[in-house]
Amino acid sequence: MNQIKLIYFLDCPNFPIVKNILLDMGLIFEEVEQNSLPNNHPLKLLTSPSILKDDKLVFGQRTDSAIGGCSLNLPQKADLIDRLKD
Repeated sequence: MNQIKLIYFLDCPNFPIVKNILLDMGLIFEEVEQNSLPNNHPLKLLTSPSILKDDKLVFGQRTDSAIGGCSLNLPQKADLIDRLKD
């Protein structure tokens, strides 16, 4: 079984959109809120929202700073289905 994580920060306007796509797909996923992580945690270096499948980044980007940022160009449901296939 694949482990899917949705990484986000609370004020990200794109988080609910991507979360709803995952819910519409019927996927089980873990939500990881970045502000609850220690400052040196590697998931703080991802844009919000980001999606990991078995620790592989399938949506979002890595950043050079723990300040993060928003993921732009939100995925379409069909695109995420392709990226999250077994």
